[in-house]
Formats: sequence, structure tokens, C-alpha cells
Amino acid sequence: MPLPEDIFRNLPDLRTGRLLLRQVRVEDAADMFEYASDPEVARLVPWDMARSVTDTRMHIGSMVEAYRAGRVMPWGIVELATGKLIGNCGYYWWMVNHARAELGYVLARGYWNQGIMTEACRAVFQFGFRVMRLHRLEARCLLDNPASERVMRKLGMTFEGIQREALFAAGKYHNLKMFAILSPEYYQLNPAPDEL
Repeated sequence: MPLPEDIFRNLPDLRTGRLLLRQVRVEDAADMFEYASDPEVARLVPWDMARSVTDTRMHIGSMVEAYRAGRVMPWGIVELATGKLIGNCGYYWWMVNHARAELGYVLARGYWNQGIMTEACRAVFQFGFRVMRLHRLEARCLLDNPASERVMRKLGMTFEGIQREALFAAGKYHNLKMFAILSPEYYQLNPAPDEL
């Protein structure tokens, strides 16, 4: 079974029709700050709104160190047409012994409702099941985030229930909807791999 450090230290780029998924870089700070400081984006994610480009640069620095150390980190989502970082998508933890991981994602508001996150997640799902050899992939969203729920359902994930007050963010507890897909379900929906 592959180990996180074997994969995430040299996290490969993933390409889709419109997107490049790659490691986040310090030079992405202005693009990341643009979406991470948007109150509408921050309302839907489990972290506080970004306060400055300097803070964002420091956050990216910690991500770069995590990549170097081989720790689980998401890909940055880059729009191929412009080269702009417009979000991130990937794994936030991986329990190797259980072949289980959690997916998370965020997207700049100007790119919502265009199928971009579903496109990015398809590539990340394929990597998870075919390279990381996952058996179970989980994702959660806030109750008032129907767009995120739609992405999960489009990808074949099953709603498993509500985790009551499972997240503390922005000064309060939040209920989360839990979704998951198992490897046999993934392979039934995706019998032939795309080229990674």
C-alpha cells in the first residue's frame, strides 16, 4: 500500500479539460487571498476569512512545507486558460491502514455553477481510488451549502447522515452533512480510467 510521504512529497500534476491541479506555490498568494477573503466563500468553508495577502503567503508557506514533508495536502486548482489559481481540491487526511480519506474543496465565487469543482473532483477521485488505493472516500458540507452537496451527489457519493455540531468555526458549532463513496461504487461508475 502506498504511503502518504511517497505520494504527497512529489504530488503529481493532474490535468482536466479546463484545469491544472498542482501544488500551491507562494506566488499564488494574491489569487488565494482573492477568494479566501470573500465573505460569501468564507461563509461556506470551515475556516476564517483571510485577513491579508501577507497572512495568506504565510499559510501557503506552511502548505509548501507540508508538501516537502510528505504530509497530506490538497492541490491548487488553476484555470488553464488564464493560469490563475481559483481554488483548491484534495485530501485533508488519509487513514492509510483503513484505506480511508476525506476530500475537501473551495472555489472562487466567480467560478461557481460552471461544473468546475465537479471536474476537479473527478480527477482527485480517480487519483484517490487508483493511486492511493482508497476503499472509502468521505466529504462533508455545511447544511446551508447546497452547491457542495450537488457536487458530491454528481460524483456518486451517498448521503450518510448529519453530524451534529461536528465543526467549530467562526465562533459557533455547525452541523455537517456526511457523504461517502466506496471503491466498488466508484469502479462501477468509472470502469475505465482517464489518463492521469
